[in-house]
Amino acid sequence: MNLHIRRTGVVVCVLAFAGAAAVADSDEVKYKATIRGAKDNAVEKAIKESALTFKLENRPPATIGQLRRRVDKDLPRIEKILESRGYYDAVVAADIDTEKQPPRVVFNIDPGEQYRFGNIELRFKGSTDPALGKIVPRLKRNGRAVATAVFAEEQRIVEQLQRQGYPFPSLATRKVLLDPARQRVDLLLEFDPGILATYGGFEVTGLETLKPKYIRRQLPWKPGDRYDAKQVSDFENKLLSTGLFGTARVEPQPPQGETNAIPMRISVTERDLRTIRMGVGYSDVGPNAKVIWEHRNLFGGGENLRTELAYSPIEYKANAQLERPGFLDANQSLILEVDATRERPDAYDADKLTTSAIVKRDFNRYVMAGTGLRYKYSRVEQLLSFEEYSHVILPLFLQLDNRNDRLNPVKGGQFFARTSFYEDMNGSDSFLKTELEGRLYQMLWKRPRLSGAVRLTLGAVTGTDVQDIPADERFYAGGGGSIRGYEYQAVGPQLAGTPLGGSHLLEFSTELRLQPGNKLGYAAFIDGGTVYNDLVPNADRTIRYGAGVGLRWFTAIGPLRVDLAYPLNPSDGQVERLQFYISLGQAF
Repeated sequence: MNLHIRRTGVVVCVLAFAGAAAVADSDEVKYKATIRGAKDNAVEKAIKESALTFKLENRPPATIGQLRRRVDKDLPRIEKILESRGYYDAVVAADIDTEKQPPRVVFNIDPGEQYRFGNIELRFKGSTDPALGKIVPRLKRNGRAVATAVFAEEQRIVEQLQRQGYPFPSLATRKVLLDPARQRVDLLLEFDPGILATYGGFEVTGLETLKPKYIRRQLPWKPGDRYDAKQVSDFENKLLSTGLFGTARVEPQPPQGETNAIPMRISVTERDLRTIRMGVGYSDVGPNAKVIWEHRNLFGGGENLRTELAYSPIEYKANAQLERPGFLDANQSLILEVDATRERPDAYDADKLTTSAIVKRDFNRYVMAGTGLRYKYSRVEQLLSFEEYSHVILPLFLQLDNRNDRLNPVKGGQFFARTSFYEDMNGSDSFLKTELEGRLYQMLWKRPRLSGAVRLTLGAVTGTDVQDIPADERFYAGGGGSIRGYEYQAVGPQLAGTPLGGSHLLEFSTELRLQPGNKLGYAAFIDGGTVYNDLVPNADRTIRYGAGVGLRWFTAIGPLRVDLAYPLNPSDGQVERLQFYISLGQAF
């Protein structure tokens, strides 16, 4: 619907020179079209995208008369474009100069002053709900009277009504009153909220192997709760994020009879339940490979079984994980896991078997936390000293995540907090291991796409001396996922060339990321950090720095990362000066 209610001050003038100039090709009149006077680049672009004179420039008419008719038809179209952008007093004229070859078509525009909003009023038809009083206009008095802003405001208010319990609102009245004397637009928007609804029953279509009880366990509402469109949208996204469905649609249906309880229709299509994935890569410790097999509906209730076999020169790993969604609550999951690992880095040798039962809860789309119980048996050797441990572990973790993209974020942030209490059944000292990590992403320049990323990680093990902490539970630094430019685990205390690890960790990174096109990107970074403990007297606690550049190749499954890094202040034990890294995904 056009915002223009009463037109004032618009003069349309067409000047044509119809001399007897011959046209080079008697079957068509090729011409050139331009615009003069459109001081707003957005206006000029809109005219060129809508006016036939520009759109059909490569399809010239047969005669000058047909060209005039084409131009004449564009004049009211241009007028409407100007009005939609607040130029209600515009003067538009067109001139066809046939004395030039090819003929020139010039649209002369005097847009005049752009109108501004005056009074802005919202009304809700027949409603006394106090909740609607909280909905206020975002259009500002004296703001530019642009049609797209009005339409966006209407859509926003409809969405607000749907969040307040009104599933079927509509715009009842739009009144736009022009005041040419003040060059103002007064706006009245009246909405019909429709019924104030609560959730009723639900029906599910499209299930093949999943049982309906799976959907029932996932429902974030109960019958009788007030309808909320955002809650419905989040539920759709949650269903899609499970990996069980190719499509998921949740829609309110009109109430049946004299009731405000609305039924909900949930339409889904199931994906293949089983997948197998294989991956290979190369990091600072050498080549690596993994094979993952997954079943996303093991018992018919959306239970996800995931098994993984992984290999690298320093690690052999076999893992099985079963996740049951909807455990005691729609937003909770129970995760059972078994992990067998053999590690052979320079710092130690370790054989480990770990089992765990974890309850994870999603508080909203940004916040997740969990706790549970874990048991770990390990045999660890370092510096010819051999120890066996039998730890009962109480973990607690929290994650906040509002990144705009999980694989290549340029806005938002991420925060991790993990703490675990270790009690050794063999009598060794108990201890508490805590890690905090924050990541922040910011768009610095949209064109070209330049963004910044920073990371800070802190870690501490408390409750016992560092020599009583198992070597595989200490902190280590250096390498592609830590401080680039340094060899794996090379930062921190060492004895006879063997990394000892530490009870305290500090790491930080800052990175500039440039993506001028769709396929290739570039990065420059500085990493830093240290690990320290009191195991070695007078141990070096110097913060080590590394810097480098990287290349990013953006693919459908995420950016492929290639980094070259150089240590800025290495210790004497650093052998290699240039480090090379390649992996899938950004460094952090």
